[in-house]
Amino acid sequence: MALMKPKTSLSLALLLGTALSLGSVASALSLSDPKVYTVPGANTRVAAFLPGGQVAVNADNGVLILDQNLKTVRSWYTLPDEVTGLVSSPNGARVAAMTSSRWAVWDAVTGREVRGGQSVYDTRLGFDAQGELLLQDDGTLYRVNIASGQRQEVLGDGELYDMAVSPDGTLLVALYEDRVELVRLSSGEVLAKAPVEGEPYEVAATFAPSGEAAVVRLDEQALVLRAGQAPTALEDGEDLSQRGSVVFLNPQQFVYALYGDGQLYDAQSGKMVGDPLEFDSAGPLVAGPDGTVLALGRAVGRLSTANLSAPARPQVNLPSSNALVGAFVGGVPHAGVAEFINLKTGTALNVGSRGTLWAAEATGDSVWTLGGVTVNVYRAGKITRVGTLDEDAEYETLRATPGGQFAAASGYYGAALLDGRSGKVLGKVTETQLKVEDIHGALPTLDGKGLIITPHEGDPFRYDLASKKRATVFKLPAEAEVYDLHQSPGGTLAVLYGTEDDDRVALVKPGATTAFKTLTFPGSVRALRFSPDGKLLAVLTGDAQNALQVYDTATGAVLARAGSFSLRTSLLVWNPGGTELLVGSGLLGQSGSATVYTVRK
Repeated sequence: MALMKPKTSLSLALLLGTALSLGSVASALSLSDPKVYTVPGANTRVAAFLPGGQVAVNADNGVLILDQNLKTVRSWYTLPDEVTGLVSSPNGARVAAMTSSRWAVWDAVTGREVRGGQSVYDTRLGFDAQGELLLQDDGTLYRVNIASGQRQEVLGDGELYDMAVSPDGTLLVALYEDRVELVRLSSGEVLAKAPVEGEPYEVAATFAPSGEAAVVRLDEQALVLRAGQAPTALEDGEDLSQRGSVVFLNPQQFVYALYGDGQLYDAQSGKMVGDPLEFDSAGPLVAGPDGTVLALGRAVGRLSTANLSAPARPQVNLPSSNALVGAFVGGVPHAGVAEFINLKTGTALNVGSRGTLWAAEATGDSVWTLGGVTVNVYRAGKITRVGTLDEDAEYETLRATPGGQFAAASGYYGAALLDGRSGKVLGKVTETQLKVEDIHGALPTLDGKGLIITPHEGDPFRYDLASKKRATVFKLPAEAEVYDLHQSPGGTLAVLYGTEDDDRVALVKPGATTAFKTLTFPGSVRALRFSPDGKLLAVLTGDAQNALQVYDTATGAVLARAGSFSLRTSLLVWNPGGTELLVGSGLLGQSGSATVYTVRK
């Protein structure tokens, strides 16, 4: 695999300058030499077909143009966060995409960005038949001149909820508070309309390959809008999710698919045809010209309307823009979407969980993994299987002590304390025994005798498994909610909690219940980790320019800031020596899945 070669960021000087500008305290520490690694497994949710057999797809925050063999011929990684909308002009000259924070239009031949802007709550994109950009902004649809940026109002007048444009740019489905309409874009003529049920705020529309018609899915109904005809309700239309896909096999029939299951429909009557169907591809399906279909998800493959149940061929795994799990093993960074890949060699490491990975925690020399009710711990090349847990607790989180010996698995209905060296379950407790509504998280105590519980409501507390006694570890401010807890080797507790205005991290000394220092963040905090010696606290935030921040544990002073990342991520790992930090995202502007910083003191 040639993907593992690290790419040193061109913004190294900027990152160093940012760290040095933090003052005399910050000069003692820097985050430098960011190396970006790439692993496969991008999440692809949207696609648009271009002439000549090419197709534009998203790969997390990236936008890629693939050829007929699904080889990448062009890519852009300039949009922050996951791409949620993607369209191409009818002639294929331009590609436009959007995320929750920004939208952009590119020249598909030169790769140059020709127009862009900030996304708002209802931003939607499309192209008309002449290749002009259509932009929904604050309830109004505008036609935007690419060269000048000038806007011309098309429809909506502030009342438009959502819209979808046909691939050829001739038709539009417009959703309003009380109705949904099929509109001819060239004239603005309403060709068909229907009243809406419930309170839908989004519309999913798939246009028929010929004729002026579209299958429309709303929150509580699904129907066919056809020019000059009354709307046709689909059988069991209230069950057709907007997350599903509609593929026309021909003008008379279409298939609805969701997670590998589907149903054939008659487009004229709206009735189901035949028995339910099963597909090899469980992700979204997007239909293109001449019967071609693209299967999306963690892989991208080609299908045909002639046989949607066949395996997708060819099929590719696109580079991911983030990593969900990661660890330093033998001093080498490992990361991936669902497995621990050696970022130097590209080889996956068996840490004990081969199936679905629910949670993972790397600390000290140990890698803990949770898959269903099975917990494994990997240490020094050996896998220890900890006793199987019960299903009643619905375990989904995993936290370990700094040294890696003890771990806590928790779910809404219970928590368990585990010993990785003996492979034993040391004790369990349920939410009923604790007399709490739900359990939102659990930490093992450093001595391995109890758990620090985060309840659904109220203060986090220590629970001793032997005595069953409990003691508050932090007095939570009114109207605040605990998101996460971490503990340093010396016992300092970092409590991440949210208020109405911001996220905060309280630093609490052993035995205290109030913070000696509170760090305040105007945006969201995604992750926090103490360094192996406990002297530093790394915090991963939602800041657009300096998402990774390192603080002095004793004083709460910020020592270094760096990183403009492609995706928001919760993966943050120190190496055992405290000299490197692994962040589970690439750097904005380039392909990459994980970034490793050198921590220089």
